[in-house]
Amino acid sequence: MGVLLLADSGSTKTDWMLIIDGQEELRFKTVGFNPYFVDTTQVYDILKEEFTEKFDLSGVDEVYFYGAGCSSGSKKAVINNALQQLFPHAKTDVEHDLLGAARALLGHEKGVAGILGTGSNSCLYDGTDVVETIFSLGYMFGDEGSGAHLGKTYITSHLKKKVPQEIYDAFENSLAYSPEDILTHVYKKPNPNRFLASFSVFLKSHIEHPYISELVESCFEEYFKEQVCLYTGYKELPFCFIGSVGYNFKPQLENAARKFDISIGNYMSSPMEGLVEYHLKE
Repeated sequence: MGVLLLADSGSTKTDWMLIIDGQEELRFKTVGFNPYFVDTTQVYDILKEEFTEKFDLSGVDEVYFYGAGCSSGSKKAVINNALQQLFPHAKTDVEHDLLGAARALLGHEKGVAGILGTGSNSCLYDGTDVVETIFSLGYMFGDEGSGAHLGKTYITSHLKKKVPQEIYDAFENSLAYSPEDILTHVYKKPNPNRFLASFSVFLKSHIEHPYISELVESCFEEYFKEQVCLYTGYKELPFCFIGSVGYNFKPQLENAARKFDISIGNYMSSPMEGLVEYHLKE
């Protein structure tokens, strides 16, 4: 069966798995590689250092990379050019993380697949290909229901002092960010989406508070309205999702789904196990 390397990459981290003759050999993580934020040289330099310490690159036969932002030929090329330099004798294939999510969640069944992590996305999957999708506008204009969206929604209200006093005090006591710090991270430093998504940890720790629970649920309602309800026949198909945000806030996600008559099917915190099963069958 040979040597297979699988990757699932978001904006924050990449999960890798090396499979030899159908058996898991090595599992590890690196930073995320979104081609909207990195170039080929950066990807190559980081991965060369990571890989050469872990396994023999020359022995790899196939590489499948599913990544956030890999939605067009030019963006796929950013990643694939680096992979081809690293594995000149291997087959390399770069696909959008939406296709990876759909394959992991649904295999060859029809359904709506969603991603709810640092960012968010969705697609209508016919069992083979993604047939409908909503163009992702990123954390600035979209990413409804994502960690970045949850964080941005909370921080906006917090900085305007529109949150309950006990929640405001809990945030101030647990996170040492001044308003100036927050604005600097968002407007001046790299990866503001990751920074905003980091506040989902605070929201999770206070999810029993009605204000926080309602805030999270309202973000998921926006997700369904803007990214799921536009698909053909969405009410007749299962909605399946991948991502730590959807996984960690599943009760709020389910409440929001019911308001749109959406049935939640399979879900995973990470697609890797599903991708392994898919590719070994293929």
